[in-house]
Amino acid sequence: MYSLFEDTKLGLRRLGKNPGFAAVAVLTLALGIGANTAMFSVVHSVLLKPLPYPASDRLVSVSAASFPKFTQISEQTHTLENLAAYYSFDVSLATSREPESIRGVHVSPDFFRTLGVRVACGRSFLPEEQQPGGPNVAILSDGFWHSHFAADRGILAKTLTLDGTSVTVVGVLPADFDFPFAFPVPEVWLPRVFEHPLLKSVQVQMGAGYLDVIGRLAPGVTMAETQAELDTINERYRQQFSTFADANKDTLAVTPLEESLVAGLRASLLVLLAAVALVLLIACANVANLLLARATAREKEMALRKALGASRMRLVRQLLSESLLLAILGGALGVAIAAAMMPWLRSTSPGRLPRVAEARIDPAVLLFSLLLCALSAVLFGLAPAIGAAKRQLHESLKEGVRGSAGGRGRLRALLVVAEMAAALVLIAGAGLLMESFAHLLRVHLGFSPQGIMTFPLTLPASRYAQPERQTEFYRQLLERVRAVREIEATGLVSFLPLSGGYRLSYFCFQGQVCRGLGKDPLVAFWQVTPGYFETMRTRLLRGRFFNERDIAGGAPVVMVNETAARHYWPNENAIGKYVAGSRDLARREVVGVVADVKFSTLNAGSADQLYVPLEQMPYATMTLVVRSDASPEPLVNTIRGKIADIDPTLAVSGILSMDRVIARSAAQPRMTAEFVAAFAAFALLLAAIGMYGVMAYSVSTRKQELGIRMSLGANPRDILKLVVSQGMRLAFAGLILGLLASLALTRLLGSLLFGVPAVEPLVFGGAALVLLTSALLACYLPARRATRVDPVVVLRLE
Repeated sequence: MYSLFEDTKLGLRRLGKNPGFAAVAVLTLALGIGANTAMFSVVHSVLLKPLPYPASDRLVSVSAASFPKFTQISEQTHTLENLAAYYSFDVSLATSREPESIRGVHVSPDFFRTLGVRVACGRSFLPEEQQPGGPNVAILSDGFWHSHFAADRGILAKTLTLDGTSVTVVGVLPADFDFPFAFPVPEVWLPRVFEHPLLKSVQVQMGAGYLDVIGRLAPGVTMAETQAELDTINERYRQQFSTFADANKDTLAVTPLEESLVAGLRASLLVLLAAVALVLLIACANVANLLLARATAREKEMALRKALGASRMRLVRQLLSESLLLAILGGALGVAIAAAMMPWLRSTSPGRLPRVAEARIDPAVLLFSLLLCALSAVLFGLAPAIGAAKRQLHESLKEGVRGSAGGRGRLRALLVVAEMAAALVLIAGAGLLMESFAHLLRVHLGFSPQGIMTFPLTLPASRYAQPERQTEFYRQLLERVRAVREIEATGLVSFLPLSGGYRLSYFCFQGQVCRGLGKDPLVAFWQVTPGYFETMRTRLLRGRFFNERDIAGGAPVVMVNETAARHYWPNENAIGKYVAGSRDLARREVVGVVADVKFSTLNAGSADQLYVPLEQMPYATMTLVVRSDASPEPLVNTIRGKIADIDPTLAVSGILSMDRVIARSAAQPRMTAEFVAAFAAFALLLAAIGMYGVMAYSVSTRKQELGIRMSLGANPRDILKLVVSQGMRLAFAGLILGLLASLALTRLLGSLLFGVPAVEPLVFGGAALVLLTSALLACYLPARRATRVDPVVVLRLE
């Protein structure tokens, strides 16, 4: 203990005598450790941290299911201790001011029991409240209780008006309850999952799939046993309910609940963690180079200490203690930097990055930072310490005469080569991701987003249960909005492209044998109004758009996209063909073919798409799209006023420009590309600094040699060429090593790339050019200094 204290005290004294060296080393380490700590905190909260429920390792997710299938699983399962279902939706809350749109969740009876959650105030749902026609009750989230009712315990038994219906508050959930599986954050929890505001009772009972299902494994039961049981239940369901919509759905899949939340994000986050780890390695290499340079200045001190009796292990321990001090100081500053970055990371992450709000500097992250400090100290301190402890006094005197660093110089060169190679890997990876993202933004959308504002609307079932009332509301809305002088065009669509939502149903196409519900093709379809395609500027390829004559009671019509027309009627004209719904077999004549539209994600391929007139198939949830060159804020206020004129109790939220909708759709690949690009830029800067440091040190130790060369007739250009060529040899070595590593490692990015191969010559060539240019600049500055050496002064001093 005494020896450790003495080593630490001596190390602090040594660092205090070299504040410039200490500051540069600590700052370099702080940036590397801070970036790693911040990124690990995100990865820990999203990927590694257990779900906040008791025995969360036994919680599983089951494929989305219909209410009848969920009921069958509940009645027949033996491997699941509990089973629950839920679905989320937007609901309008009546307030003293204007109505507010909040997120609600309908849950089955065992929902909170499955998660192992108890209400903090009040009670949970009663059995009679889960029955058809049961009392309208609600449980509030803790955040909603605080924000809307100031945590008033008198809220119990009071009523809220949700979608025009009075609902009694019976409980409040705990403050630490989090449910990241519904987005946005749920604020109101309601019973009866078999009641859906957008589905008719017959659709629910005939197998419409809209429920998310979670379960808790019975003690000692494995996932494989549960999967086998679900396969049996699914096959039995298929035979017993062969006419239901989901009778022929693929097998029920069971996965860990946590995996269902993060499966699509794992690759992106691990790539970011690997990228920031490379940055730390480069930072460590830079500090190791600084220590090697400092060791040269301390050669005589080390040799004399050894001559006076200090053992080699004692010297290594002393030098490692100094390295550890640098790492601890750098780590402390790095943790502070990471803590400062937390609010920014939480605010700039994609909206649906689950649990990112939990990212913080907790004990697990601090332990990770401590391990980083220890690892960093070993990485950058061990080699210089061992090298310095090995040297003898007579070797140090010889080195002083030769002005060369010998083996230490070769180690510094190898470190620079490694830095260059690591930087190239990051630059190439960033180039591929940026090129992929550029390809993603250049895809043909099938519409023109510029100048479009979108207004999502949901008509509550309590006031708009009849289809006629829904169509009448939307008809009035379009009439009022079209009367606004600044508006160029407007229309309505059931699901906005790239908003994450769409509806699937079974259809039979002319020329095929209609096999019935659950057996015919499952196709995405939309309800739209006349004017929608004109507003979106989606191209009409054949036939006509919908018009004012396509109303209820008129001839049933449908429009298809180009892919569907080519799929079902190849080499034929789709106009005049028919499409029949598998449920009612009502035929709809194809009156138009439009261009394919990206509706789910930007990188998804073309799929069959159908469009039906809203008045012929009413739907309560629609999005108003408005094209205008007017300023957005006054336009939004005008549209809000038009909606309030028709129904002042209707909540309007989620208003976005179409450009913003597209940006949200591309948020995750954008985040990955931008973060890796930032890490690559930082790595390149560190590698260039490392190259500059090595070359500057080389010039300072070769002054005698350079002076002799100049006295023998070498001109400044020769000296410049000599020094630059020495550095560029290191850069080319790093380039070759980096290209070989990139060829192997960038293949791991395959799942994140769109329209770009993992080995793209142009990207690799650009990365090599950037690396060599930075290396050339880093070599040129010390080389220019070398040309200014005065041989007379140098030779006189030597």
